[in-house]
Amino acid sequence: MTVRHCLLGLALVVAQPAFAEGSCAARTGSATQPLVELYTSEGCSSCPPADRWLSQSLTQGADRLNWLAFHVDYWDSIGWPDRFASPAYSRRQEARVAATGARAVYTPQVIVGSKTNAPWRNPASFREMLDSQSGPASAGLALRLLPQANGGSLLMLGAAPAGTPSAPAQVWVAQYQDDQVTAVRGGENKGTTLRHDRVVRRLLGPWPMARTALTRSMTIEPLAGPWGLVAFVQDAQGRTLQSLTLPASSCQ
Repeated sequence: MTVRHCLLGLALVVAQPAFAEGSCAARTGSATQPLVELYTSEGCSSCPPADRWLSQSLTQGADRLNWLAFHVDYWDSIGWPDRFASPAYSRRQEARVAATGARAVYTPQVIVGSKTNAPWRNPASFREMLDSQSGPASAGLALRLLPQANGGSLLMLGAAPAGTPSAPAQVWVAQYQDDQVTAVRGGENKGTTLRHDRVVRRLLGPWPMARTALTRSMTIEPLAGPWGLVAFVQDAQGRTLQSLTLPASSCQ
């Protein structure tokens, strides 16, 4: 089944009149959009520059990149528990690194596909690395968010491989929050005020995607301030086959 058939089928499902009013949607095109994953912590003194880099980068190349910040919990014991941290995100970082055959897990760590040491401090090298992660899409994604009477939203997800998949892959959906500010009162960043964007507050999945299209629906509760959703497909080697952002705040 092709990406076009998957997205057409999803469009037919969500185009019913009962769902049309107030909904919003996004879908991928023919090119791969790389996913940039930042692993960070409010307890890590070397992390604020990476947090600022991510925020500043959001306005650059927004049409070809997607971004997520996973706050890990292994810095929490040194004096400042990160309110965004989760042991699940620490485990994800370890799994992402292990999937590529690498070993180094640290913060701040920027992972793009199978590149676990993305050169985010060097703009030219980073752009060159992104070019190596782009190209014709190996999968397609579609998202539609439908407001519900109770104040929540119904999220509909569609995913499908492009052509014949070379290996099984998994589909994820992250709910993120932008414009978060923390006055740090302990740990290595004591006395500083930190600002964060694309903070992952909820990670859904994974769902296996093999040779057929995948569709899922789930309830999403809105977050305060700017928030949104990122869907992405990754294979067992850590390669990102496709990713997609839906800025949900603009839907409400």
